[in-house]
Amino acid sequence: MPEGGVPSNEGSPPGKDGDVRKGRVFYGWWIVAACATLNFYIGGAFFYGFGAFFDPIRTAFGWSYTVVSFANSLQRLEGGIAAPIVGFLFDRVGPRKLMLVGLAFGGLGFVVLSRINSLWTYYVAFMLISAGFSTGGGAVNRATIANWFIRNRTKALALMVTGFGASGALVPVVVWAISRLGWRDTLFYIAIGLWVIGLPVSLLMRHRPEQYGMLPDGDTPPDEALEADGADATGGPREVDFTVREALKTRAYWLISLTYSIQVLATGAVFVHIIPHLTIVGIPRSVSGFTVMGMTLISLVGRLGFGWLGDVRDKRHLIVTTLALQCVGMLILANIGTAWHVIVFLIAFSPAYGGPIPLRPAITGEYFGRKSFGAIQGVMMTITVTGGVIGPIFAGWMCDVFGDYHVAFMILAFTSLAAIPLILAAKRPTLARAGQPAV
Repeated sequence: MPEGGVPSNEGSPPGKDGDVRKGRVFYGWWIVAACATLNFYIGGAFFYGFGAFFDPIRTAFGWSYTVVSFANSLQRLEGGIAAPIVGFLFDRVGPRKLMLVGLAFGGLGFVVLSRINSLWTYYVAFMLISAGFSTGGGAVNRATIANWFIRNRTKALALMVTGFGASGALVPVVVWAISRLGWRDTLFYIAIGLWVIGLPVSLLMRHRPEQYGMLPDGDTPPDEALEADGADATGGPREVDFTVREALKTRAYWLISLTYSIQVLATGAVFVHIIPHLTIVGIPRSVSGFTVMGMTLISLVGRLGFGWLGDVRDKRHLIVTTLALQCVGMLILANIGTAWHVIVFLIAFSPAYGGPIPLRPAITGEYFGRKSFGAIQGVMMTITVTGGVIGPIFAGWMCDVFGDYHVAFMILAFTSLAAIPLILAAKRPTLARAGQPAV
């Protein structure tokens, strides 16, 4: 399919006479709004809301903390395996078909999860949900937005992930629904909601602005003088276009991947185990639900603040700041004893959690370009998924051994610091195709 042509199977974005170029608002911002809406529901109903299902499911079947949390690690493992496949498909067929199929399967996974009667069906349900969200969720959203923006990429990604940040407001609703309806019926209604919201949102997705006679950021076509100087439409340096193979040969690619893996080692454990942890130390379950809400809502400060700074400051230095704050937040979480400690934890940890979410795809796009962004991001997720797999299992196992999460969270706090020298060493690579490798 030619880059400049309008694909017959994609249709035209909404707008006067079906032409988005006649609209007052750049269509990329509508995509941002659609993705933020979807993320709000998915985040509150599952990614942050699953902690509310943890104890009811564990109690119903008599399973250990390790066994229950292993499902989350399976989900992340499946996501890491699927990521490069989804990335390559994204670069070839675009986001709309992937999201339609993925969200249909995600809803089916919730239906199966609502009817589980054994451990293996519990794991199967999680794999279905994971496959659905791998194909119809965050990675596809990020790749789509990365294609529609260059100058405002970090800001656009930050606005997109505000949906996840605000989704914490749904967690108390999930807790309430479980108390009134039971965990099985709540999961079933979550499936219905996913189909009702997600499938229409999928229809709004478009692959690249060039396919509709537009340029990223809504810019006007470049004049010949700029092109002769090797500049892009904005007058800045011409955009790089690494292939996956070329990106894999750079040091920066591996350093960014390792940084992300170390960071999600801690955050993955926190979001799976924070409600059980607070329950063990004597914090009421109702307060625990509002803690997750506060964590995600306050993370908006990091998502938007670091997202804005990411377009004007060195993204590596901003990521270092978030890693240091994450360490402080984890130390506080490990030693929580009363409800007011929760407030201190939220102030330190939440912006640190939210900040890197727009920064990671933004630095990937800045370093390696848009042409193969989906595949490059997909392979990177396969590398970084190790942290998300190990973190929840490690924390659950430590709780089974010691009876609480104190030791696990102390260890994870200091591992966050190990990523700081890695990201600082991840300098922007140069691309040479005359027999010299990229560095």
